[in-house]
Amino acid sequence: MSEAINAKGSVQDWISKDPGQKPPRYVPKRLATILLDQKPNKQAWKTMGPAKLELPSPSNYLKKNAKRPKAPERTGTEGIQKTSTITAVRPPLHVRANYPLSPIKRDVIQTADVKPKPSHVDFAQTHKQLLQSAGLTPKYVMKKDFGQVPMYLQQRRAAEQQARDDLERLEKEKQATRQVSEDERKAALEGLKKKWYEVHHEYQGLPFILYTPSQKARKIHMEEQLTELEKHIRLLEKFKTIYISDADAGGCP
Repeated sequence: MSEAINAKGSVQDWISKDPGQKPPRYVPKRLATILLDQKPNKQAWKTMGPAKLELPSPSNYLKKNAKRPKAPERTGTEGIQKTSTITAVRPPLHVRANYPLSPIKRDVIQTADVKPKPSHVDFAQTHKQLLQSAGLTPKYVMKKDFGQVPMYLQQRRAAEQQARDDLERLEKEKQATRQVSEDERKAALEGLKKKWYEVHHEYQGLPFILYTPSQKARKIHMEEQLTELEKHIRLLEKFKTIYISDADAGGCP
């Protein structure tokens, strides 16, 4: 059978078949390190505890603190006297600064004297709401300005009334005025310029040095007159459409 499997010229013919010769055993280079790593974990199962535990006895039920020493009980007037002495000498807990209080106790002490606010509870929907915010108490009736018109409404009414009065006044002035025609405007402009040249000629004829108060007053009057004429001339030259009242129809615009 072996001859049939291993034909002549096979690789198996080159392998030595000496049964006494064994290959050398493999030894890792870091054998000591491997042994040290495996040694602590060899008995890792012991950390899970013993396999069997002793069950608690039913006779020890609710006797965990039975062996702890108890404080002597106070009886008679002795307890009353000690209690009264402690309350008379010691300040309350929330007054002592050297006694740290927890946040819960501090909130309880702060809210101990707070009275509950009146509220309305809807039992159908289990909704709670304060009476002031619910509108069930006369909150706004007690104010000093109750029933009076607010200041912003008064100011708004005054502004609207002022606007109406101004509009009526403008309508009345428009009805009492008339538009100046182009010929009248040009004639008035020529008359103003002619008057300005006459006053300016007189102003140039004043002496260089004024000695008397009348001469100084005359000079000031001419300067004011020239300024007023120049103002009217610029007005007529700038605006082509001008309205004048009936009372000023015969005078200068």
